[in-house]
Amino acid sequence: MTKKQKTDAKKVMLPHSKAKLDYYQSYLRIYLPILRLATFTQSVNIFDVFCGTGIYDDGTKGSPVLAFEAIKESTENHIGKDLTPVNLFINDIETDKIEGIKKYLNKKNDKICNIFYENIDANDFLEEVEKLIIRQGTDQRNLILIDPYGYKNINKKNIEKLLSSKRNTEIILFLPVSQIYRFTGKVINEADTNVKALEVFIESFFPKRSHPIYNKSMTHEKELIEYIREALTFQDNFFATSYFIQRDKREHYYALFSIMPNIYALEKNLEVKWKLNEESGEGFEQPKAIVGLFDDQFKQEAIQEQYNKLKDLLLELIQTKRNVNNNQLYEFTLRNMFLPKHSNIVLKQLQNDGVIEVVDANTKGKAKCGAFYQNYTNYKSDNIKIIISKTK
Repeated sequence: MTKKQKTDAKKVMLPHSKAKLDYYQSYLRIYLPILRLATFTQSVNIFDVFCGTGIYDDGTKGSPVLAFEAIKESTENHIGKDLTPVNLFINDIETDKIEGIKKYLNKKNDKICNIFYENIDANDFLEEVEKLIIRQGTDQRNLILIDPYGYKNINKKNIEKLLSSKRNTEIILFLPVSQIYRFTGKVINEADTNVKALEVFIESFFPKRSHPIYNKSMTHEKELIEYIREALTFQDNFFATSYFIQRDKREHYYALFSIMPNIYALEKNLEVKWKLNEESGEGFEQPKAIVGLFDDQFKQEAIQEQYNKLKDLLLELIQTKRNVNNNQLYEFTLRNMFLPKHSNIVLKQLQNDGVIEVVDANTKGKAKCGAFYQNYTNYKSDNIKIIISKTK
């Protein structure tokens, strides 16, 4: 029997790697045009800390190429507009990777953006990034991508520094959750320095051994993902969301964590999640080998389950607070990883069923049916349009 050869992930992109890059590119496509058209933004800086392969042997594109293409697309789609310039910083410790990406992008870059190449250790690169952010004004925006091979160089303190300096920075962090899950609940004695460093990284967020991640109470890796997401809010000083990525046919996962200072960026991240996974907005699962007869039915049931979950959350909120305005509703919806369009559907049904009443905040009369005014513009300006309460 011929032994099946293992695919070289450095040469051919695996499904879970593609899922990670789909998320990254989708977010850039949504958010870059917004930042580049904003009058208050003077520059957008994208930092790829561990860029890896630019073009794989099978022709698929790595993170630095996808970032460049998203920048180019935002330029071509807004010709004639006054667009904020973009700086793309690409780093990897492996010289051949940097040289390959440099050769490829320099042929493509016709004044699309400013590209800076570095071939240094990740710690040194992040130190330079931190110094750059400290010198910036608040009218600059930064997005830092930290990919899987770099967790040994990342710790809680430098993540918080990068985020806190000017509160103009977002981080997308990719972690091998299955490895973390494997050593939680036991003392690790492995010689692998990467694994040991990952343990140190996690312990910096969860120093108390009484935490559930250490006492074997978790039954699934997805529980660990949620604990990490919560920790990355730094006690609610930032917003954070997660996107799981199934590694293989077994229940093993990676996860992307997006950390940001602004609720609007959270909304854009959630748009990406729900676009990529309309059933739950939670993550990527390995495709099934065989399509089942009832797959569509199961998909609709999964979607309905999410609406039921949101319905319970909203009713509990309204019951607890008694009166909920549109801005409270907007924040609550996003913090629970749903979009305003989801809660609008649930609230309209509750309104039609006579479960809730919606009052115009100005006239005190009955508000227009189905109008809940959940958006960042109202939230930012504290514009209260409606008040929701349970019917008596």
